[in-house]
Amino acid sequence: MSPAAETPTSAVAPRRWGLIWAFSFAGWLGIWALLTFHMYIYSRSRGEPLSWPWTVTRLSEHLLWGVITPGILWLCWRFPLSGERWRSAVPLNVLIACAVSAAFVFPSQLARFLLSDALAEPSLYQPLSWTVFARSFVGALLLYIDPFLAAQAVHYAREVKSRELRASKLEARLAEAQLQVLRMQLHPHFLFNTLHTISALMHKDVKAADRMLALLGDLLRDSFDKIGAQAVSLQQELGFVERYLEIERTRFRDRLAVEIDVDPETLDAEVPNLILQPLVENAIRHGIERRMDAGRLRLSARREGGRLALTVQDDGPGLPPEAELAFRRGVGLANTQARLTQLYGADQRFELLNRPEGGLEVALSIPFRLHPPGGPEPSPDRVAAPDAAKGIAVATAAIR
Repeated sequence: MSPAAETPTSAVAPRRWGLIWAFSFAGWLGIWALLTFHMYIYSRSRGEPLSWPWTVTRLSEHLLWGVITPGILWLCWRFPLSGERWRSAVPLNVLIACAVSAAFVFPSQLARFLLSDALAEPSLYQPLSWTVFARSFVGALLLYIDPFLAAQAVHYAREVKSRELRASKLEARLAEAQLQVLRMQLHPHFLFNTLHTISALMHKDVKAADRMLALLGDLLRDSFDKIGAQAVSLQQELGFVERYLEIERTRFRDRLAVEIDVDPETLDAEVPNLILQPLVENAIRHGIERRMDAGRLRLSARREGGRLALTVQDDGPGLPPEAELAFRRGVGLANTQARLTQLYGADQRFELLNRPEGGLEVALSIPFRLHPPGGPEPSPDRVAAPDAAKGIAVATAAIR
């Protein structure tokens, strides 16, 4: 990407250039007024009158700077000292500064020549020589610093504003992406089976069907309530997973037993929002659902030094080596692994293992951080198994 593409130059509307010209002349006239006041005080302190010919000459030079300053701003915005190519922009800006300062000498000399004749003040003008050129060049180079610094300050301010705007858009896209993730993670297989179970229960056990429908509504509402929340506490995440498991318990009845083993000190740990649900869903779909008899799912959380270790285990048929790649590419696991990489980079671990005693284990390890207070909290009437979340040394919670 070229430097031009990184600058805000193209973002300056034509009408803004009128303001830039106005501010340019106002700024230089303000500097001239301050210098004139300083010279007036200095002359009065020495008992000398203020040299008006020199004051008018300075005014002409500052008006010249007012003319060329918008061009200087454009060049500085065109080749800013930031971005990927700042190393090449530094010598280029030095060259531009020298070229502008050298070019300024000639109209400045012309103005001095005309004013010396008009004001009958021969001392205002000295014929151009190397000494005069060098003195005028250095003076112009020092004055060039003012519009240069102003241009860099404006560019930096616009760059910060642009970054904030991009961050805001990124947050909006993140929320939208999370919505899509939720729609994918709450797999249609689960929704269809749940609705089918509710339909079947309506003819056998209306109360059970009503409870299952309420649980499904709570689960979906809780999912969408936390759209935009990148991280939650482990306790909040467990509450969501427990509501999900309560629905599955109704569907599987005696075929599903769940064991939750969570270290109490990990309850306030920060975890990515909806990080466990797709792992639990995969364990049920590919483990418990394939068994003819009852199956067991185990979810555990431990603090290991400065890290949080989470595991989801099932006692299903496990995963044949040839099926591992396809399994990893499933929506739930692929999204989980991608989110961990995005959030923690290399500082995370995500493993898929066949257990020696049979079944599959998904283990992940992330940095242990306490979730700051004030995050989204589930409604009290929708928190499942509060005792299992608080009394957890943990007890084994078998959902049968």
